[in-house]
Amino acid sequence: MRAMGRAALAVLVVATVAGCSGGGTPQTQSTPAAAANILAGCGPVSDQAIAGQLRATSVRRESAPTTCTWIAQTPSGTIDISYSWFSGDVLMRETQVAAQYGYSIEKVVVDRFGAMYWRDPQDPSSCGVTAADGGTVTWWVQNRDRAAQPDPCPAAMSLMHTTLTFDGI
Repeated sequence: MRAMGRAALAVLVVATVAGCSGGGTPQTQSTPAAAANILAGCGPVSDQAIAGQLRATSVRRESAPTTCTWIAQTPSGTIDISYSWFSGDVLMRETQVAAQYGYSIEKVVVDRFGAMYWRDPQDPSSCGVTAADGGTVTWWVQNRDRAAQPDPCPAAMSLMHTTLTFDGI
């Protein structure tokens, strides 16, 4: 449960910064969402799709907008998953938040969208992927047993690819 708390704190920090910050920050090079509302709420990826991508035997949604969380039971153990979309946010701000809290980041391009991996150097069991898509979309995956394996980054990236595919790219 403590691991879930750290992941929830990371998502809450992102939500707070995104919700409290004003405009004026230039947008990164990204394509606006064709139908931005598809990203709202808990996003376009169904519970069944999440289960399939994580090879989970069950997935249970724990909360809903602005940040949605799920608990997945997989052969490797319990996984906590978070999703958020902030329409007014920019990737540059997410990078600043990550730096402020000591997260390591790796900038990447996901399906033509600027993006980044987030990792807490003190918690190898968690990984987030944030992409600039009509705001920012974030998927965060954490192995509840705090084990580094299976690597949570491929699961977060798989969910991001699926989200961006639903968004019409």
